Amino acid sequence: MPLRDRPVVTPGGPRRQPSHHCWVEGPAESPGPWPGVVVEWRRDPASSTWSALVVYVVNDDARPTTIQTWLDARHLRPVQQT
Repeated sequence: MPLRDRPVVTPGGPRRQPSHHCWVEGPAESPGPWPGVVVEWRRDPASSTWSALVVYVVNDDARPTTIQTWLDARHLRPVQQT
């Protein structure tokens, strides 16, 4: 299909939050901190705590492993901008 015939999506829906780089404190066996990216935030209405969908890389045994998981916000730190 030629480019001119392809459908065009125009902005107008809800604006997505930008992703942010962060440091992730991993589990006890792999504490980190590990570099990551926050993909999405959610708030638990019952406890008022925040969680983030995070993608991060663990490089323990000279082989990087990518992990995507929901983590409590207390396990994340922002990357300091210079």
